[in-house]
Amino acid sequence: MSRAAAVAGVLVVLLSCAEPGREVATTVQSPFFTADSLRDEGSFIKALPLYRQLRDSFAVVNDTANLWRAQLWWSDTFRRLNQSDSARAGLAQAMRLSTGDRNRVGWTRLMWSFALERDGQLDSAFAEAVGALDLARATKDLKLEAYAHDALGTAHSLRGRYREALAADSTSLAMRRALGLSPATIAQSLNEVGIGYRHLGRYTDAVRVYEEALAIHRRRNHELGMAIVLHNLANIRTATGEVEQAAELLHESLRYSERLQNHRGMGFNHNALATLYLRAGNRSAARRHVESGLRINRTKGLKYGEVVALENLGRLELAEARPSPAEAALRAALSLADSAGFGRERVSIRGALVSAAIARKSVAEALRWARAATAIADSLGDPAAQFQALESEGAALEAARRGAALDIYLRAIDLLESWRGRLALGDLRMGVAEPRLSVYEGAIRLLLARKRPADAFEIAERARARLLLELMADRDGREARSREQALQARLRERYEARGEVKDEESRTRLDREIGDITAELTRRSSEAQAHDSSGRGGRLRPYRAAELQQNLMMNSNRALLAYFWGDSVVYGWWLTRDSVRAARLGSGDSLTTLIGFLRTAIERPSHDSLWRGVARRAYEHLVAPLAPGLVQHLLVVPDGPLAHVPIEVMIPARDAPPWGATARFTYGPSATVLLTLLQGPKAGGWERTMLALGNPGRGAGGLGEPAERGATATDISVALPYAETEARAIHKLFRQRGADLLLGTRATPARWLALDPSRYRYLHFAAHARVSDRRPEDTHLVLSDGKLDLAGIRRLRLRADLVTLSSCETALGRRVRGEGVIGLSHAFLAAGARATLVTLWRITDQSAADFMKDFYQELHAGVSPAEALRVVRQKWITGSGPSAHPSRWAPFVLVGESRSEAGQRGSKQGVTLTERSDGGGRSSENMR
Repeated sequence: MSRAAAVAGVLVVLLSCAEPGREVATTVQSPFFTADSLRDEGSFIKALPLYRQLRDSFAVVNDTANLWRAQLWWSDTFRRLNQSDSARAGLAQAMRLSTGDRNRVGWTRLMWSFALERDGQLDSAFAEAVGALDLARATKDLKLEAYAHDALGTAHSLRGRYREALAADSTSLAMRRALGLSPATIAQSLNEVGIGYRHLGRYTDAVRVYEEALAIHRRRNHELGMAIVLHNLANIRTATGEVEQAAELLHESLRYSERLQNHRGMGFNHNALATLYLRAGNRSAARRHVESGLRINRTKGLKYGEVVALENLGRLELAEARPSPAEAALRAALSLADSAGFGRERVSIRGALVSAAIARKSVAEALRWARAATAIADSLGDPAAQFQALESEGAALEAARRGAALDIYLRAIDLLESWRGRLALGDLRMGVAEPRLSVYEGAIRLLLARKRPADAFEIAERARARLLLELMADRDGREARSREQALQARLRERYEARGEVKDEESRTRLDREIGDITAELTRRSSEAQAHDSSGRGGRLRPYRAAELQQNLMMNSNRALLAYFWGDSVVYGWWLTRDSVRAARLGSGDSLTTLIGFLRTAIERPSHDSLWRGVARRAYEHLVAPLAPGLVQHLLVVPDGPLAHVPIEVMIPARDAPPWGATARFTYGPSATVLLTLLQGPKAGGWERTMLALGNPGRGAGGLGEPAERGATATDISVALPYAETEARAIHKLFRQRGADLLLGTRATPARWLALDPSRYRYLHFAAHARVSDRRPEDTHLVLSDGKLDLAGIRRLRLRADLVTLSSCETALGRRVRGEGVIGLSHAFLAAGARATLVTLWRITDQSAADFMKDFYQELHAGVSPAEALRVVRQKWITGSGPSAHPSRWAPFVLVGESRSEAGQRGSKQGVTLTERSDGGGRSSENMR
C-alpha cells in the first residue's frame, strides 16, 4: 500500500495524546481502553460510537483534557472511515477544545495534516505537519515530535520527494525505538521506512524492514497491519517481475481488508491487482479490478486511489486499442494528480499519455508529454520514475524518427543497470530488468536499422544473466573478499538477534550496528564496482562482440547463435570469428506457436509422423535468415520459448539428419557466461575422477517397482532401479581412475558432502528431482533423508568439469527474462561447475540409463562432453526402434564452457532453458 494508505491504516497514537508530560494508562481502567483497542485493530465502525459516548460523558463533567482527546480521536476515526466532512468538522471542534494549549494544538494539527493528506491537499498537509513539529519541540513532547516527522514523511513521499521522506521516517523510527513505544507503532514506522527504500530503488532494504514489520503484526495477529505490509511486499515483487508471488500477497491483503471493511485497503489492493493483471495480459481480470478500484475510491472520496484507478483504466483502454477513451481517463487522472501534487503519478500518467498520442499518430504531442514527464522525474530521485520517463521519451523520439531516440534508450539502460547494481544482500536484483526490457528492444531495433548488428548484439548481451555473472564473480573472489563475507554473516546474525531481544535499549543498539554494517557493505561494493568499471570487470561486465569473437570463437569451426525475444519481435545473431550477422526473425506470437508445436512433436514418441516437418520449418524461420555457415561446434544463447526446445532437433535441409547429429552444441544463458567459464581458473588437479549417486532412499540391490524420476510428490517416493544400475556402471567405468559410489539409503546429503565434492572432476546424480518454476527455493535434488536445494548448491565450492543431473526436467525452473532459468543448472554453475548435463522433459528410467551408459563410454575414451553427446545422438538417430525418436535422444542438453571444449575434440553443451510447473522424476516407462 502507498505511504498514504500505510499512515492511514497503522498510525497508532492511541494512548499518547495526553497533556504534556502525562503518560496515559494502558490498562483496562483507562476509559479509552476499549475504543482505542478497537481502533488499533482497525474496527473503526465499532470504535466510533464509543468515542462519541466518551466525548459526551466528559462534556457532562467538564473534563476538558479528556473531552479534547475524545473529540480528537472521534474525528480521526471519521477520517479512517473516509467521511471527510465529518472528520473536518470534528477536528475544527477539537481545535476549539484545545483552548490554546500548545501541546493539544500540536496534536490537533498533526491530525489535520493526515486529514489533508487523505484529501489530496499536500501543501496544506505539509504546513500542518511543520506546525505540529514546531509545537512538539516547544513543549518537549518527544512522542508528538516522532509522529510529526512521520507526517512530514507522508507529505514528502506523496509529492515525490523520496529522499526527504526517508530521512523524516528514519528519524521517526529512531525516536519511537528510543521512547520504547509499542511494537505496533514500531511496525508502522518500519513500514514507512520501507516505502521510502522502495521508491529509491533500495528493494533489499525495503524487504528487510517490511518483513520485520510483518513479523510484529503476525505475533499480534494484527490484520490491518498485515494487510498493509503484505501489500507493500507485493509492490516489491511486482517491481522485480515476480508476478505470481505479488498476486498471492495482494489477494491475502485484500482478504484482510475486506474482512475489516477497510475501504482504503480494498481500493489500493484492487488497483494493484489491476496493474498486475494488465501487465500479465489478462485484460478481463484487469478490468474487473479497475472497475472495483474506481468505484471504491470514488465513493469514499479517496483522491490518490482514484488517480491510480483512472490511470489503470487509461492503460487498459490503450491495451485494447482504444486511444480516445484511454486519453479521456488519463487526462482525468492527470488533473487530479497535478492539483494534489502527487509526485510519481504525475510522471507515470504523462508516460501513458505518450503512448496514447503515439497511437493517434500525434507525434508532437507525444514529445511534449514525454519531455514534461522527464522534467518531473528528474526532480524526484525515484529510479523507477526516471526510467519510465526515459522509456516514454525514447518511444516518442523513435515515433518522430529522431536520432536522439537511441541515446535516450541507452541512457535508460545505463540507469537500470546502475540501479540494479545498488541492490545488495539477496537475489532481488535479478528481476529488476524483467519488466523493463522494452528499452533494450528499442535500442536493438534502432541499431539494426542503422546496420550495426554487433552493437545490437552487445545491447542484448547487457540484458542477460547478470545475476549468474555476479554469483560466479562472488565465488571466484571469496578469498579476496573474506571481510565482506564476514560482514554479511555478522549482519544476518544481528538481524536474527534483533528478533529475539525484548528490551528497547538492546534493539536500539542492534539497529545502530545493523546500520553501520550495511553502510560498510555499501561502501565496499561501490569501491569494488568502481575498481572494475574500466578493466576486464571481473565477470560483472558483459563482453564486447569483438572480445567474444577473439576469445570464444577462436577458430573457424565455432560459431555463436543468439536470440533476443522482445515484447513483439524476435531477433537473432550469428557470430563467427570474422563476422556478425543479425536478422529480424518474425513476430513473437507466431514463433511462439511454432516452438510450442515443435516441443509437442518431439517430446512424445506418439508424434513420430509430425516432428521432422515441424523441425524443418523451425530451422527455416529461426536459423536460415541468419545465413549460417557450416561449423563443427555451435554455441547457443536461447531466449523466450526457444528455451523449451533443443536446437539440435532442427533439420537444416530436406532429407538431412537433425542438426545435432553433425555438430556439437553448447548452451549458455549468455555469451559472457560462456567466455567467463572458458577463461576461468585452469581446470585440473582433481584428487578423484567420479562421484556417482544413484536411486537415493532405496537399499542397494532393491529394485521394487519402476518409477518416473520425479514429476510429483508421489512419484519421488518410488524406486528407480535403472538409476541404480546406471550409477553402478559409471562407477565401474571410472573406478581405476578414482571413483566413489553412493546408493540407496547411503545416498544422503551428509555422506555426499563428507566425500568433499570439490575433489571430483565429474559429479553424477541418477535420482528424482523436484523442479518448481513458481518457487525456486522449492527446486531440489531428492537424496535419502534429505535434499540438495538451490541455496545449498550455491554454497558449494566445486571444480567439476561436468555435473550430470540424470533426472526429469532438470533444465527447467523459474524463467526470468534476461536471466534465463533459475534452477539446478544455474545453481551448479554458480557453485563452480564448468558445465551441467541436464534434461528438458520427463525421461524414462531405462532410456536414461542406456543413454548415460553410451555417453560416459565416450567421455571415458577422452572426448569432451559436447562431442560425446554428438556421437551418442548420431548413434541413436541412425538406429532403429524407439531410440531414434527425439523424445529419447533430444532431452539431454549441456550448458557451460571450459578450456577442454575449445580444443579440437571437445565441446560442452548448455541447457536449453524452459518454464514449467512443479516437476521431476524418472522411469522404465515411468519417469525420473
